[in-house]
Amino acid sequence: MPSATSATDDGTDDRADQRPEDRIDPSTVEDQADRVVVSFRAPEADPDENDSWWIADSAWLRDGMTDPTYLRYLRYAHAGPAAVGDEWAEFVNCGCASPEDVILRVEAVDGGTAIGADTTIEVVARKDVVEAGDGRAAEMDL
Repeated sequence: MPSATSATDDGTDDRADQRPEDRIDPSTVEDQADRVVVSFRAPEADPDENDSWWIADSAWLRDGMTDPTYLRYLRYAHAGPAAVGDEWAEFVNCGCASPEDVILRVEAVDGGTAIGADTTIEVVARKDVVEAGDGRAAEMDL
């Protein structure tokens, strides 16, 4: 019986065979972006009066989504082409076994067209992006 580390009886590691076939290895991505900015919101958040994309913000969500481990996960889970407006349904751990569903939206892609192993991912609240739309976008450096 294989051990908990996924080594087979002959001592080889079979985890690579368990990856989905359509998953892209981030280290092989061409035209890697230097930076991708994604915003987050809760999926049940109500839109504002203009039917715009809105956010329920919290410090726990921000902390969880800016954790280096979570950012690495995003690079692996979403390796490949990325464009402004792409959306991904995800969740983030908010502590005490309480995951929170979030919707991520690509706000900016700089220096390339795809997410790869060396892409810096910045996470911002959607609320900040919407508020920056009143002329303060330059302050956010989007």
